[in-house]
Amino acid sequence: MGGVVGAMTFRIRPAIPADASHLPGIERRSGVLFRQWPGLEWIADDTVQSEERHRSLIADGVAFVAADDDGGLVGFLNGAEAADALHLWQIAVDPDHQRRGLGRALIGAAEQAAAARRIRALTLTTFRDVPWNEPYYRTLGFVTLDRASLCPWLTAVLEAEGRAGLPAALRCAMRKRIGDPGTV
Repeated sequence: MGGVVGAMTFRIRPAIPADASHLPGIERRSGVLFRQWPGLEWIADDTVQSEERHRSLIADGVAFVAADDDGGLVGFLNGAEAADALHLWQIAVDPDHQRRGLGRALIGAAEQAAAARRIRALTLTTFRDVPWNEPYYRTLGFVTLDRASLCPWLTAVLEAEGRAGLPAALRCAMRKRIGDPGTV
């Protein structure tokens, strides 16, 4: 999988164990954008997924990287099968490569992986109203779930995020059906 964005070409590929050491840095750099968002500036300095967590998701979950022309990693997505969906734990793109379609391409790779596993939906949790979070995912076909629509597993994820310090009132869960864009 690959593509051209402006003069930059990139390739989306499955992550390999050797990639794990590069991914926390990409996540850390991508978080700098939160310094612009009042009340969430602290996220730029918050904990990121460890190399061990990345290795685990590469081995047992779903993990893709975006590589530039030189093979350097500039973004990643990871997730795991959960409940009735492929849950996306993290999507991060280096700030120098944001707004070029890499996040969209990574999510497209996750959709293909889910479809190959006969999984009919993607889920994620994110911040409400932050432009590169909930509103962005809506442009990709994700639907924000109200509390009554949450499965127990997604409820537990949101509760765990709250215990970890993420402001629950600002968080939401989203779902995207694969192969049936008209339903949640």
